[in-house]
Amino acid sequence: MISVILGLQFGDEGKGKITDFISRDYDDVVRFNGGSNAGHTVVINGEKFKFHLVPSGAMQSKMVILGNGMVIDPEELVSEIELLKKSKKDIEIKISAGAHIVTKMHKCLDKREEAVRSKLNIGTTSQGIGPTYEDKYARTGIRLIDLSNKEIISNKIETIFNMKRELLKGSVYENPEERKKMVEDLYSYGSLILKYMDYTENTIYNHYRCGKNILFEGAQGGMLDIDFGIYPFVTSSNTLAGALSTGSGFSFRKVDRVIGVFKAYTSKVGSGPFPSEILNDSTLRDLGSEYGTTTGRPRRVGWLDLPLLKYTTMVNDVDSLAITKVDVLGQLKTIKVATRYTIDGNEIDYFPRRLEDFEKLRVEYREFPGWGTIKNQDAILSGGYEELPENMRKFLEFIEEETGKSIDIVSLGEDRKMTITKQIFN
Repeated sequence: MISVILGLQFGDEGKGKITDFISRDYDDVVRFNGGSNAGHTVVINGEKFKFHLVPSGAMQSKMVILGNGMVIDPEELVSEIELLKKSKKDIEIKISAGAHIVTKMHKCLDKREEAVRSKLNIGTTSQGIGPTYEDKYARTGIRLIDLSNKEIISNKIETIFNMKRELLKGSVYENPEERKKMVEDLYSYGSLILKYMDYTENTIYNHYRCGKNILFEGAQGGMLDIDFGIYPFVTSSNTLAGALSTGSGFSFRKVDRVIGVFKAYTSKVGSGPFPSEILNDSTLRDLGSEYGTTTGRPRRVGWLDLPLLKYTTMVNDVDSLAITKVDVLGQLKTIKVATRYTIDGNEIDYFPRRLEDFEKLRVEYREFPGWGTIKNQDAILSGGYEELPENMRKFLEFIEEETGKSIDIVSLGEDRKMTITKQIFN
């Protein structure tokens, strides 16, 4: 079985929990995009594991692979590998030779560029992701394979500095000694992680030929895709299912199942349009502990947005859905779901691409009654879908009818065991 799992909203959908849950059925888990700007939390028997670079399926799979589409902060990666090895000593780790490297200078550039954007600031996590992708496409980027050669590292650091000299004016990186220190640090980190380096496109293909089960894990969410999200309030990589091909070297044509994860409501970190946002009421944010895994920032929170969900389901060619945080949403007495967009009184059948369209956008809602706190957890976990509260099932079945897709995984809490599945995943 070859599958891909990804988020269908603005990130923070709970992909880490779902990826961890289903990874029991896969030999390899491959991450194919993004960097440490992604935060995935896995809870196992009450113990929390927070990953930013290592794939969330690491706790159950035999091998994790970091693909060439990623941008990797070596300091963060060393820390995560140490944490992972303490819990799972036998895990195999492979990192693509072509993955690009995030430096401290990139993080400085991230903040400087955000200041220049002014009104178009995107609420970046300041993890250096965007500037690293910029260098990748400028063909000046530092790749993992370069970390074995100080001369190459130094030449590229100097090139990046010279190309971004104006943005770096007044920073510590104007000092040549600081840049030399960065070269030494990167070379030192290379000595720790180059042992994991591999031509991972070959590894993945060979495992496929041997009949191994492979799960591709996307970072962020569909609405943050640089081409199909709400530009410019997007991430710096493609987050859709098809990006696994360019981010790993494996053909999308060989994928058997696309699993889309969404939250029972919607949340967002950063700037930009948010059609179903709940303003001036923090109740849902507090109930759901909606604070960023990477940044700690309070997330903006809104109702489930069906026009948005239908759009990302379409562009990802989703086969089945997984929903999270229904236990949180049900605590509200009245629940809203965005069902329709209109502009100037006319329903639109597309997702807007111009920012000015969002200013004219009106959202229509349907209301549902809540289902309260889930008390009979043991009965639900043993009895499955039919044991869910009636109001919850009506809510889920409405989503299925509207999207035309089956919700095959229902998360009832952050712990791995708090999950029920339909027959396809049993």
